[in-house]
Amino acid sequence: MQKLRKHILILLCLLLLSLGIGTPIQATEAKNDLAPLQSVSAYELIAAMNVLRMSNGLPALIEHPIINAVAQGTAQIMADGLLSWHIGDVKGRLAAAGYGGGGTVFATENFAVAGDSATIDQIMLMWDDYDHMRPATQPYYCHVGAGTAKASNGMTYFILQAAYVSGVPCEAVPPGSVTPIPGQTPIVPGIITPVKLVEPDENGNYLHIVMPGQSFWAIAVAYGVTIKDILLWNNLPESYVLQAGDELLIAGPNSRALVTPTPMGNVILTTPDSQGRIVHVVQAYQNLSKIGEAYGVAVNRLVELNGITVETPLQVGQRLLIKGPDQTPTPSPVPLTPLQKLTPAADGKYYHVVTEGQTLVWIAGLYGISTADLMTWNYLNASSVIFPGDRLLLQVTPPATNTPTLAPATETPLPSATPSPSPTSTRLYLPTSTATETSAALSEAERPNNWLLILAVAAIGAAVFLVINSQKSEKKPK
Repeated sequence: MQKLRKHILILLCLLLLSLGIGTPIQATEAKNDLAPLQSVSAYELIAAMNVLRMSNGLPALIEHPIINAVAQGTAQIMADGLLSWHIGDVKGRLAAAGYGGGGTVFATENFAVAGDSATIDQIMLMWDDYDHMRPATQPYYCHVGAGTAKASNGMTYFILQAAYVSGVPCEAVPPGSVTPIPGQTPIVPGIITPVKLVEPDENGNYLHIVMPGQSFWAIAVAYGVTIKDILLWNNLPESYVLQAGDELLIAGPNSRALVTPTPMGNVILTTPDSQGRIVHVVQAYQNLSKIGEAYGVAVNRLVELNGITVETPLQVGQRLLIKGPDQTPTPSPVPLTPLQKLTPAADGKYYHVVTEGQTLVWIAGLYGISTADLMTWNYLNASSVIFPGDRLLLQVTPPATNTPTLAPATETPLPSATPSPSPTSTRLYLPTSTATETSAALSEAERPNNWLLILAVAAIGAAVFLVINSQKSEKKPK
C-alpha cells in the first residue's frame, strides 16, 4: 500500500507540472502588428545635402565620424530639453571633440523638428534659404555629419553639421582626426546631374526629362512645387520610383492648361462662407505660424479654436477653423424688479396700490425697504390697518433698467481630419481600446485549458479518496 501511495503522489506531481498549476500566469503583451513609420535617417540628411551640393557643381561633403558624434549628441540634448533654438558654438563643440586636431575650425549647423511622417523632401524645404543652404552652396566646407533623436512629445530632432579646418585641403585628413569606422564610408552619391529648368511651352508648362541622379525632391525644389503636385500632374502613384528618361509635366506659374499649384508653404486665403465662418484646408509645407500670419490670427487662438496643441503636427487636407460664424446673440431679457416696474403718478411720485391679503411687512419686503420707512412715509404705525385699494407713498428712486451685455459668439473646434495613407499622414498610435482587446484575447486563449483544470481537480480528488481508503483498510483488524 505504501508503494501505491507513492505512485499516486508521483502521478499527481507530474499532472500538476504538465498543467502549470501553482505557477503564476504571465499575461503576455499584445503584439503591435502595425509597423512603426520610419523617420528620416541621418544618412538621408547627408545624402540629400550632397545631392544638392553636387547639383551646384561642388564636390560632395565627406562624412566625418567626429562630426557625426557631435551632431548626434546635439540632437539628443535638444530632444531631451524640447529646445526650439540652437545650443550655440558648434565649431567650439567640434574642436573640443577633437575635430581639426587643434586647427582653426569653422562650422555651420542646421536643425529641424518634425513628426514621424516627415519626409526628406519636407526637411530639405525647411532648410531652403541662404543660411541653411551653406553646406550645399559654399565650396569651402569639407566634412559633414548628422544625427537624429526622438523627443518625449513624439517629435524627432534632425541635426546636420558641416565644417572645415582653416588652411587644410578637403582631400587631406585633418590632424588628430580618427579613422572612419568600417561601414561609415563617406556618403557620396553616384551620378549627379544638376536640375536645370527647361523653357515653358505655349501653355506655360514645363516638360522635364529626368536625368541620372535626379530625385523627386530635387526636381520639386528646382521648380518650386511639391512632390505631390508632380505625382498628381503625371498620374503617378506615391510608390513610383523615378527613372532616368522619365518625362514629367510640371505646371508653371503662368500655366493655362493645368491648375497652378500653391507655391510651397504659401497660404491662399479662404473667403468666409455665408455665415462668416472661415475654414482653411492645410496644404503641404504649411504650419500654424504661417497660417496664423496669413490670416492675422495668433497661433494661440488657432490652437484654442481647433482643440489642438502647438506641437500637434498638421496633416495635409486637415480643416482648421480660422474664424467662427458671425452670430449676434439674442439678448436674454433680464427680469425687472418691483422697483423697476414702478410708474410715476401725475404728481411725479411713486405709489403702491394695496391688493387683497397684502400687509405692510409684505409690501416693504417686496420693494426691499424697511417697514418703519414705509409707515413713516404714510403716517402709519404698527396698529394701522390698510385696505385693498389704498395707495401707499413710496419715497424711492427706481434703479435704471440694466442693458444686457452681449456675450461673444463661441466657436466649436472642427473635428480633426482622418489621417490618409499618404507620406504626409500623422504618426500611428495604438487604439485606446488596446488594453481591453488584449484582455479579451487572453481570456479567449485561456478557455481551451478549462477542461484540463477540471481534470486535474478530479484527479486530485480521486487520489485523496484512494489514500484515505487505504489508510482505513490498514487500520482494520486482520
